[in-house]
Amino acid sequence: MLTLLQAQQAASQSIMLQNGKIFLVMTVVCILLIGLFLYVNSIDKKIKQLEK
Repeated sequence: MLTLLQAQQAASQSIMLQNGKIFLVMTVVCILLIGLFLYVNSIDKKIKQLEK
């Protein structure tokens, strides 16, 4: 059972690598993380201004 699951994971990973979709997924994740960081940073600046 465990080897079958590992074989399926290996097959799905190779399909994503062959199609280049793993790079698309990583790009979207990076864009979302950068956007989230910028949003939190802007909220932090606004809070600091309110505290003064």
